Amino acid sequence: MQLSNQPSHQAIKFKIKRKLLLALSLLTLWTPQSLVQAQMNIDKNESAMQSLEQNSESSQGGQTVRVRAIGDILLHDFVYERARTANGYNFDSMLAPVKSYLENADITVANMETIVAGESVGLGTYPFFNAPSQIVDSLKNVGVDIVNNVSNHTMDMGAQGVLASIKALKQRDMMYVGSYESWEDYNTPRIIERNGIKVGFLAYAYGLNGLERPQNQQYLATLIDKELMPLEIKDLNSKVDVSVVIIQNGEEYETMPTADQIATHQLARDAGANFVLGGHPHVLEPFIYYNESQAGLFSHGNFLTGQYEAATKVGGITEFTYRKLDDGKVVLDSMRFMPTYNIGLPESSEYLVVPLADWQKYNIANGQALMDEIRQRMTRFTNKVQVVDYLD
Repeated sequence: MQLSNQPSHQAIKFKIKRKLLLALSLLTLWTPQSLVQAQMNIDKNESAMQSLEQNSESSQGGQTVRVRAIGDILLHDFVYERARTANGYNFDSMLAPVKSYLENADITVANMETIVAGESVGLGTYPFFNAPSQIVDSLKNVGVDIVNNVSNHTMDMGAQGVLASIKALKQRDMMYVGSYESWEDYNTPRIIERNGIKVGFLAYAYGLNGLERPQNQQYLATLIDKELMPLEIKDLNSKVDVSVVIIQNGEEYETMPTADQIATHQLARDAGANFVLGGHPHVLEPFIYYNESQAGLFSHGNFLTGQYEAATKVGGITEFTYRKLDDGKVVLDSMRFMPTYNIGLPESSEYLVVPLADWQKYNIANGQALMDEIRQRMTRFTNKVQVVDYLD
């Protein structure tokens, strides 16, 4: 359960201590490069090199949970207009080429970079987004179990749009995290249990494009609070076996994490998050490995979108598998990543998300070079992740 907005004296003391520690850490003046290099030095040593293999090989019994995650669903008007039908909208065909890689996970999570309030508040496109609610139907059809619904676009249509979007999600029985309809909803933990393993989710965004949440309705969009976030992660960890924390921050179109991204991910890791899933840059950024039970991804990039710059068309399906050993200990069993490509331009007749490995079939220019570059980028900080053509 997330904490209320009325912290106890003990919580306040904890926050002050955390703030002092954070200030001291910033005095080191580490750059993104030095932070990354430090991680690489740790990650490349021989014992760390073998840890994931040891987790798999030495595991005696126990259960596993396989989580897959996709990046931004950011629907511009020229995307949802291609999905228009006589009876509304249908996005199934756009996701059909990757359906088989999403529906066979234990849990699949998607990042809703737009609200899905539909025509009830008026559809929107850049810079104020609002997509047809039917995109949720198509996400469910490919196996998505939960969506992150907080981003810098959450308040694009005001409180009315947020509440209408949540209503659409609830009508379709889609679990959501990050943007809520009430304090009661905010304080309800998001937990999915599979194979006897409880997986919990939290989500935070860096801001709201200059827009504000109404007074006393901060639950509409959960923003990064470097004092409160660790408390909420610790509280969630008391209820679950595996915690997944989704963080929206960083610089758009940058393929390397910023100092703020690194620090925020580290803060979540220090609080006990098992996997930190990053987004917002709209392009892919590398994975990071902390220890045998903690890892993350700095940016998952786009998945289905109308953005047409070359780098924004490449995304992927992230997979991380956790194993709960017979003694109750939870370890990271494996990480894999399958690159995808978002076919379509404003003037084109269709939009599709396809495996990038099928570049020849879909005539994707420089497909092999893209695959090679993505493989190098995603493994830049760690070789614990396998970049694969296809997920089985």
